[in-house]
Amino acid sequence: MKNILVPTDFTVDSLVLLKKAIENEDEKLNLILAYGKPLPSSISELVFFSRSKILDSLESPSFKEAKGILENRYFSRVNSLRTDIFFGKNQNAFDNFLKGNKIDKAYIPNDPKSLHPRLKKGFDLTPFLKKADLELIEITYSNRTPMTVEETLAKLLIP
Repeated sequence: MKNILVPTDFTVDSLVLLKKAIENEDEKLNLILAYGKPLPSSISELVFFSRSKILDSLESPSFKEAKGILENRYFSRVNSLRTDIFFGKNQNAFDNFLKGNKIDKAYIPNDPKSLHPRLKKGFDLTPFLKKADLELIEITYSNRTPMTVEETLAKLLIP
């Protein structure tokens, strides 16, 4: 069973990468949707820090619904699907994140501007992934064409 990392910006459209990762693999998968975000800098924010609250604030209802649809559609190929946040600042920390999650492979967009983490005060994990000792699969993907959530859901459901 492979552990695969797919970067996300928590838009429904970014789940196209997840769909392509599932369709490209032949075995059951443990999938992690990952997002980069700096740790809070103030002591009061750190005292009340909660990874689950941050994830809840980032995942919109439409994102959760689309993720659930994909998980149900590919239930025979998906062993687990979860979202996680990388809070580090350097390559060593990211390598430890990959090692801790036992990541075997990552799927990334071939267009570096496809994911927009800056919209949610995050950062792009692609540069870290490219420097990691990890098998990378680049997927032709771009979310520059504006689509409604319904159009994106249709795109996710059509084989």
